[in-house]
Order: sequence, then structure tokens, then C-alpha cells
Amino acid sequence: MTHKNFLCQGLILISLILITVSPAIAFVGSDTCANCHSNQHEKWVDSGHPYKLTEINGEAPTGSFPAFSAYPNDPIEPPAGTNWSDFSYTIGGYGWKMRWVQNDGFIYTPPTGQNQYNFETQTWSDYHAGETKPYNCGGCHTTGWVDSDDGDDSNNQGGLPGLLGTFFAGGVHCEQCHGEGDAHVNDPSNVDMEVDDTSYFCGKCHTRGGDNGVTPGGEIIEASGGFIKHHEQYDEWLHSPHTNGPGCNNCHDPHASVKFDDDAAGEGNLTSCENCHTDQAAYSEHNGMPECTDCHMPKASKSAVALSLYQGDVPTHIWSINTDPVGKMEGMFSEDGTSVLENAQGQSQITLDFACYGCHKDENGDGGSFSTRTLEELSEMAFNIHGTLADVEPDRVPAAVALTGAYPNPFNPQTKITFNVANPEHVTIAVYDMAGQQVAQLSDQVYTVGEPTTGWNGKNIQGRDVASGMSLVNIRARNVSQSLKIQLVR
Repeated sequence: MTHKNFLCQGLILISLILITVSPAIAFVGSDTCANCHSNQHEKWVDSGHPYKLTEINGEAPTGSFPAFSAYPNDPIEPPAGTNWSDFSYTIGGYGWKMRWVQNDGFIYTPPTGQNQYNFETQTWSDYHAGETKPYNCGGCHTTGWVDSDDGDDSNNQGGLPGLLGTFFAGGVHCEQCHGEGDAHVNDPSNVDMEVDDTSYFCGKCHTRGGDNGVTPGGEIIEASGGFIKHHEQYDEWLHSPHTNGPGCNNCHDPHASVKFDDDAAGEGNLTSCENCHTDQAAYSEHNGMPECTDCHMPKASKSAVALSLYQGDVPTHIWSINTDPVGKMEGMFSEDGTSVLENAQGQSQITLDFACYGCHKDENGDGGSFSTRTLEELSEMAFNIHGTLADVEPDRVPAAVALTGAYPNPFNPQTKITFNVANPEHVTIAVYDMAGQQVAQLSDQVYTVGEPTTGWNGKNIQGRDVASGMSLVNIRARNVSQSLKIQLVR
């Protein structure tokens, strides 16, 4: 053997040894993360993420949930005719509902039904009664899920034939979002954990159109039974005015609870609508000034059970309201009721029955506990309720400041806005879409006497081109609010 061949074989042998003994990156568990990240861990323990799938080993899950969550406050027994010893896991129990996974790994779905408990109404529902339902939801309900739907039970968690995957831990733990932590724990100064704070990342699970926690959906907002399906927040956001603005983590701390924000550690809701929508929040013709979220984030989605024809149990993330006098089955859902309608720009809207009948009643007495209102009455009240859309009556516009025109109109892509200023005034000029959402800010300054102009180039606040359509340019000054319709034609 030549010296050269010997050297090559030696290098190959050393490489093989290094490959063999190099430790594989592995999960370390959330308790290990807590050693350095105690604040995030404390919030996470109180959030809903850890409790998607809870191993119970045939015993009641006493002590498995935070004290304020659903199960400890309503410590139900499993479905009639069963005992805790019949089950290996519970699904849910934190906020909305609970289901059970049998000792063979299949979800409990007897022909008699009554297999899902709804905590908010303390009622039972039939979940796929009589069907054979293996558990294959681990891509979003567990940490480290690997599909094993290959017919070989030995490749399933615990060898259970109905549990079609393996996982490191039940529930969404730190490493499900940040990646396996072994390398970081062993060398924290040089190995950073993954931090992806995009809405796309949240959308891997907060969607129904994705692929097992890998790829978000976003094509449609799925619906059923007159409500949006649960786990649709990402798809709703994609079809909302916020899709080019704030994302999930601008409004929510992903470590903290939103459902129990008043009781859990941390702050699940990081902001309020007023922080961005100051004009709308400052003025409303509605008596009592309901919260923004009462109207713009009604419970149009259903996770466990609907409280009425117009109130599910999960707030929608569409935000924009259609003020026309149409109900959900005519103006919000597709003809077959399986999806939410969208316009040519991909935007969806909430109808007035969802926005208003959580408080008011319809003509049949369904809805909330307040006065009966028809959709026509609600439409008349809702249009321009914040005073930012329609032209103000001439006798309400002082001569100090007034819009005089837009030229050209229609335009592509630029138009010039002209206005009069009779006395020195602080003037703001902005563009709104027809749903009342601010698209662009054109001016915010003090003007002296004269006929100044400003312009709009057809781009939104983020600098992106706005699609063709009608908009409203609005001028505001002291005691003045006036709007003018303009049309962009690309």
C-alpha cells in the first residue's frame, strides 16, 4: 500500500468515526428551556398551546391544566358508559371542548354520539358519530410529530393502531416552533434557536387548508353550518385589510393566552384597535360606544358550539364589515355554505347580522338581548358610523377648510387633490377604502390661507400598488370632515 493510499483511507476512517460519534440534534423539552427562559416558559404554561393533546394513562387529568382553564372549573367525567381507564389521551380541555382518544389510539366516536363536551354551554355534541377516526392531527397538536400512516402499528406512538404518528410530546411545546434545542443547550453562545415571527409561520397551524402543519392554506376561508370553521385565523387575515399591515405577532404574544388573557401569565393581546385606528375609535354614532372588537371581531367562527344563529365561540379575523342590508347566507358565504365570499381583490367582509346580532335581535327574536332591528335599519345606522366615509352635508362644513376636487378622476396612477383653507388650520388628508379602512395618508400639517394641493400615487401605506376601484379621500380639520369619491383605473 502506498503512502498516499494509506493517507486517504485514514482520512476516510476518521471521517466515518466523526460521523458516527457526532450527536444528532434532539429535543430537550420545555422544562430545559425554562432554565434560561423562565418568563416565556411561565406564559407558555398558561397558554393553550401545551394542551392540544394530553396523555392521561387511564386517569382523570387532574392537575394537567392551569387552574383558570375549562376542565378544572368543570371537571366532567368521560362520555356515558366509559371510564377514564378506557382512554389514553384527551384532546382539548383548556378552553372550548374535550374529546377522548381510546387505548387503541382511535378517537372515541360511538354510533350513539355524545362524545364531545362543550364547556361554554355544558352540553354534549356528536363528533363524527359512528365513524372510525384515527388520530392524525399531530402536525399541529403535538411536538415533533412524524406521520406513520403505513399500516405498521409498531411505527405509531406507543404501538397504538389508531395513532398514526410518533411525537416527542403532546401539545405545542417550545421546540415545535423554535426547532430542536439540543445543540443550543450545549453551546448557547454559538448556536441560536430559530425565531420565525412571520404570520406565514403561525399560518402553518392556524389554517384548515394547509398540509399537516407544514404549508399554510390561504386559498379560501372554509365554512360550515353558517359559521367559519375554527383554526382559520390565518386564512381570514389573508383576506382582510390587515394582510398588508399588522401580522399575528403585532397583535398577539405567541407565548401567552388570548382566551384567558385576564387570568393567565403574560399579555396575549398586545395592542388595541385604537392604537392604529384613532379616527374611527374617537368617533361613533352608536349609543354606548361598544368595543371595536364587538362589531369588527364578532364570534363568526365555531370551534365547539354556537351560542345563537349569529354567535359562535371564536372571534373572526376578517375585521371589515359590509354595511349593505344582507345577511350571512346571502352576503358572506358561498351558495353551498362551504366558504366565505371574496371580492376581486381577494378581500372578505363580515355581514351585519354577525356584527350586530350579538347584541341586537333579528325580526324572529334571535340574537342578543338588546332591541330588535332589521337589516335595513342596521345598514342605515352602520354606514359612515365613524364619520369617515360619505360626504358631509354642506351646512355642516365650515368654510375654513373644504375639498374642492380631484383631477384627473378617474385616474391612473396619480391624481391631484385640491382644497381651500380660509384660516390657518391643522389639516389631515387621507385615503380610505369603501369599508372605512385607511389606505394612505397624504397630508398632516398646518396650512395657511390659500388653495394648496396634495397628490396620491395609488399606493398604500406600505408603498404597494392599490388595486383598481373606488376610494374616498377625506379631509379633516377642526370641526370639519369631508370626503370625495375618487376612482383608480389601472
